[in-house]
Amino acid sequence: MSSLEASQIRIASINLFNFIAPPDAYYDFENIYSQDQWAKKLAWFKAFFEENPADVVGFQEVFSPDELQSLMASLGYPHFAVLDSAELIGDYVYKSPVVALASRFPIVEMALVTPAPQLCQHIGVLADFSFSRKPLRATLALPQIGLCDVYVVHLKSKRSDLGQGSELVTDLNGGADLMARQALGRVASNLQRATEAALLFHQIMLRRQNSSQPVILLGDFNDSLSSSALEAFKVTPKQIYRADIEDKALKAMFEAQLTQALNHFCLFDSYDLHRHSVKLNQNLLQDEFESSASDADQEISPSLKLDSWQRASTHYFGNTGSVLDYILVSSEFDASQNASLAEVVNYQTFDRHLVRPDYERDNMSTDHAPVMMTLAVRR
Repeated sequence: MSSLEASQIRIASINLFNFIAPPDAYYDFENIYSQDQWAKKLAWFKAFFEENPADVVGFQEVFSPDELQSLMASLGYPHFAVLDSAELIGDYVYKSPVVALASRFPIVEMALVTPAPQLCQHIGVLADFSFSRKPLRATLALPQIGLCDVYVVHLKSKRSDLGQGSELVTDLNGGADLMARQALGRVASNLQRATEAALLFHQIMLRRQNSSQPVILLGDFNDSLSSSALEAFKVTPKQIYRADIEDKALKAMFEAQLTQALNHFCLFDSYDLHRHSVKLNQNLLQDEFESSASDADQEISPSLKLDSWQRASTHYFGNTGSVLDYILVSSEFDASQNASLAEVVNYQTFDRHLVRPDYERDNMSTDHAPVMMTLAVRR
């Protein structure tokens, strides 16, 4: 049964890891896939989507959007959005890959997200600040939900861009120069990523205020959601002091009303929503079991194993794993909210090729684990 027939919608995000068709090269002329390598890369992604059929997919690291669109069309995704292109830096050599989106559902509007210059000075950056990779907004017509704004992002990495080829002069040499460039460059990257998150959140809220449409934000955040650099995505009513509220209508609200009003402008981690949903369902089963079981039967009551859950990493640097890929959603997809339209009933991280790789099968795959959430539309 397809997800559409089951009143479910599956949303996925996947970093394609240098998706570029030969004879083009990524970053350096030596980085050209052979025809066999390219065919193998296409075959891996084709097999993945055949085994894990999402309805909407956001992509990062796209150098060859035409080839990606053709691949996804062959898999039953007639709608495709991409508005930016990689930058040509030499003969057949490209840098700055872009994001894209494929959908089984109609795309009614698409746009690149740009920062509001008037905000930049207030957060300490230059007025001509720009995203390292331009986020994409695609407005989709989702069945039984209606119009929904889906944002695909690839935020700035932690890697330093202040190598010896940059304009930075450290007045150092050797190891001291290298370490200083790494320290300064990583700070610069963190500031860039934090600014991207804050200015993107503002644009999402601006659109949300004007349209009231549900929001899905997905992609490679290049950082943990718990980091200070991504603080903008984690603003909640609990963090706001009453004394800081200046709007008269908000000031007059009781606590429950205020929380509900502000939750409309929050983003929620779909992994956490799924975990919370499972916990609620298990508690209901536990209560039901205990109300019907005798005291002698209590020892065999179903155990709650949520405390042992460990979120699977989506990327590894050496042996160290981290979660960099996320799907955040607005309150319409939080089952505990009054305005909920759907519930996150599943969340999957597909990491087999990272933790149990098979060279013949996986050597042309991706260095990230795709993530997918399943929404069940409430009736």
